[in-house]
Amino acid sequence: MVYRVRTYEIIPDVLPQFNHFFHEYLLPNQIRFGAVLIGRWVNMGRTKITAIWKYESMDHLKQIEKSIKETSLHQIAQSYRKTIEPLFISTHEEYWNMTGSYNGEGDVK
Repeated sequence: MVYRVRTYEIIPDVLPQFNHFFHEYLLPNQIRFGAVLIGRWVNMGRTKITAIWKYESMDHLKQIEKSIKETSLHQIAQSYRKTIEPLFISTHEEYWNMTGSYNGEGDVK
């Protein structure tokens, strides 16, 4: 398994719009192609959002990203983003592997 940990730095007032965009456009396409959302959090100051996604492998993640870019929902999302204020100031992404087997998942290889 591979986990993508992505953190966005946001302006607190943008949180409702960011959540709308995530739930309307990003989440459905990821799930449609097999990604699993482990969780999504916002810090208490509403300045950062972190999402953790689970994929079978890096190849699986790359295939999902490729498939998403070919969907009409992705095209609609990109057009919509051009009509609104920026949803985040910056983003940081890392890929993680588990360090052991916990609750029956995450065999280390």
